Amino acid sequence: MLLLIPKVGFASIEVNDNINRFYDNFSVAYETLDSESIKQQYSDQALMMGVSDKIPIVDGRSEILAAYSKWFSKVQQRDATIEIRFRCSNRIQHGDVVVDAGYYQMRYQPPKESGEAATQFGGKYLFTFAKDGNGEWKILADSANRVKQNLFIDAKAVPGLVYDAAFEPINTQARAPLSQ
Repeated sequence: MLLLIPKVGFASIEVNDNINRFYDNFSVAYETLDSESIKQQYSDQALMMGVSDKIPIVDGRSEILAAYSKWFSKVQQRDATIEIRFRCSNRIQHGDVVVDAGYYQMRYQPPKESGEAATQFGGKYLFTFAKDGNGEWKILADSANRVKQNLFIDAKAVPGLVYDAAFEPINTQARAPLSQ
């Protein structure tokens, strides 16, 4: 059976606002290294396929919390910071399910006294959101992988969808400093 799924133009302003709020919460959680806040973005039965080729599919909210806690702990131990920016390029909705696709840009900033340079890289993602029992949008599935930063930089703004500013360019070999 083929399902016809309406494009972003058919998503209500309320749906766009609620889903877009997720991106703000996610970005703040990265900046504050708050894995508990990240956990709250996911449904209990969520699946996550991160960018690391060393980690299997992460199954469930508790395992997702553990994965983020481990990664954020590594960043904290190095007294570093991370930031993430999003540019959502596609949104499709079918009832109480929304799928977003787009690009992200991440920056890792070690402490100045370390003498290490900041690094940044790009990626693409696919988030599937579904309403939980309380009617709140939560991530049901999360998949991401690395891409050249120019895909983030060149992504076009789509009315009603998240479109964060790019980081200022830095000289980098575009590698991730820490595995998730």
